Parts: sequence; C-alpha cells; structure tokens
Amino acid sequence: MAACCTQCSSPAVIEDLDAQPPKPWCLGCATALVRAGDPVLNYRPLNGGTEYPHILAGGSTEVLPFG
Repeated sequence: MAACCTQCSSPAVIEDLDAQPPKPWCLGCATALVRAGDPVLNYRPLNGGTEYPHILAGGSTEVLPFG
C-alpha cells in the first residue's frame, strides 16, 4: 500500500485525482486539507472504503453556488 505524503508515514486510503500526478493521502491528512479549505472531493478510494465521501464532504468548506 502506498504511503501518504512525505511528512506522514500512515498508509494512504485515497488518491487525490485533482493533483497531477495524483497524490495519495491518509484520511487524517485529507481531512486536514479539507478543513483548511482545500477540498479533496475528486478522489479514488484505494481500499474500496465507502465511509470516505461522508467524512470528507462533511468537513468541506467548499461553497456551492445558488442558481
């Protein structure tokens, strides 16, 4: 299994598809990015987990436009 980022030694659970090349993140680092305002919403789960969309979207500060 891929490691997260260079500052973290946790195993990656998602791959950020908005980055080129795609970046692997552990859930803790991905959640920290979302809370900091960088939504990691276009990703691929690396281990087939279904809880990640709920956890990441729940902490997102991304603003949805009203039509």
